[in-house]
Amino acid sequence: TFKLIGNTKNSTLTDIALFNNFELRQASYYSNACFFLNLINENLCLTPLGEDIMLNPLSAKVRIYELIIKHELIGQVFAKTALYPRKKAVKDSKELVKSLYPEYGEALSMNFLII
Repeated sequence: TFKLIGNTKNSTLTDIALFNNFELRQASYYSNACFFLNLINENLCLTPLGEDIMLNPLSAKVRIYELIIKHELIGQVFAKTALYPRKKAVKDSKELVKSLYPEYGEALSMNFLII
């Protein structure tokens, strides 16, 4: 998704879905992840960070993994699911989101968080 956006001007969610053989909702999940990591903006264009990462495609995966691991929320969720895959990862993740982002409590109570 990130590479497609970086290499294609004016990408749409439909472009992402077709390129990856995804459903439209999956394209939305992946683009939202890129947005959350500050790789793209709300218009599906690269941010300065995204542009910097695209300058060296060979190290792009490593740099994106670094962003994931270092992110306050995503890094902790990633670590919990990697270290304890059979534990209550969703429950723990919801509690983590509630503590870091209390304004999302209502969405979490509706099982909105998908991991």
